[in-house]
Amino acid sequence: MPRPRRVAIVGGGIAGLTLAAALPSSVEVTLHEAQPERATGAALGLWPAAVRALGRVGVDLPPPAPPGRAGLFDVDGRRRLHLATPALTLLERPDLMAALQAAVPARVTRVHQEVEDPTALDADLVVGADGVRSQVRGLVQRADRVATPWVALRGLAGPADPAEVGEYWGPDRLFGLVPLDARRSYWFTTHRSDLGPEPLEVPEVLAQARTRFGGDCATIRRRLETADDRILATRIWTVPALRRYARERYVVVGDAAHASTPNLGRGATDAVLDATSLAATLTGHGSLLRWQAARLPATRASALGAAALMRLATRPRTRPRPAREGG
Repeated sequence: MPRPRRVAIVGGGIAGLTLAAALPSSVEVTLHEAQPERATGAALGLWPAAVRALGRVGVDLPPPAPPGRAGLFDVDGRRRLHLATPALTLLERPDLMAALQAAVPARVTRVHQEVEDPTALDADLVVGADGVRSQVRGLVQRADRVATPWVALRGLAGPADPAEVGEYWGPDRLFGLVPLDARRSYWFTTHRSDLGPEPLEVPEVLAQARTRFGGDCATIRRRLETADDRILATRIWTVPALRRYARERYVVVGDAAHASTPNLGRGATDAVLDATSLAATLTGHGSLLRWQAARLPATRASALGAAALMRLATRPRTRPRPAREGG
């Protein structure tokens, strides 16, 4: 398609704001945000490629945590492995959103209204950055979001004991603990649940998690016992593997294109890379098909890897059978 002069971005999350910040002044950009994102206690990690890409569009982030070590534990607290941790940039989601908002140029037109019909948008290119519930995705390929059997809790706490940092795996549940800095840590749980699928009430999900993890180690129980209603409770939704991310004048990026389980911690990174590579393609007269050919296999690999890791982490554990007496 010819280089678009007018781009409508549907969604003001990580992918949408990154794209709005990255597109050049020669493109007339309209950013449709239904409502400002609610500040939450969720944290996230950005891999180095995403941090470099954001730096090129003027988003300054704190330095990454140095590579370190973490544990892989059973939920009863028994350590299975020592793992090397990559140099990720760890930060609270509201801090990243504030940095992205600040990077969006004043020339970008902002419309604070939900887009009910993307086909009515007056633009050469409509980019769906509207998350797992995407309205734009159906114009690229018909694919409804899928509710997984998993619900997640996410919260912040005080400093973490280095000996406790890592993931704790068990049948139908997992827990993770990550240091953010010297004063704060981020924790998360996932467990199989028939609540919802939505809306989910934090007290109800928290009570269920306290029961499901009630017989597990003190590291897990302590975070759940001291958690309050400011934590996040969400059903984990995914998007089936799409055959394409672009069709005619419509494109999808981020969770609208490839929402997956969060086990690899790649969601924010892939959203940033989708957006910055799309901006580079549109700026350089590149082909959307070539952009798609690069991003589709990369993001599909992330989704497949995350799903495989979820199955491995939450699989039933078998205990050794007692030896039989006699012959």
